[in-house]
Amino acid sequence: MDVHINEMNSTVRATDTQALLSPQLLNQIVKAVLERLREEQAHEQRVADERNVRFGTSSHNGEDW
Repeated sequence: MDVHINEMNSTVRATDTQALLSPQLLNQIVKAVLERLREEQAHEQRVADERNVRFGTSSHNGEDW
């Protein structure tokens, strides 16, 4: 069986695995991660504040439970 290959065009790009992210994209990722961390810390602080029992908030008519 005869096989004839006429012409083939292909583009091959070699990249450095360390340079896959542009500086702009890396900045966007870092900003998004930092914002998410701030949100998580604020949430944890709100949860801790809600769990914190303060004088007078857990008593009725001055009587403790």
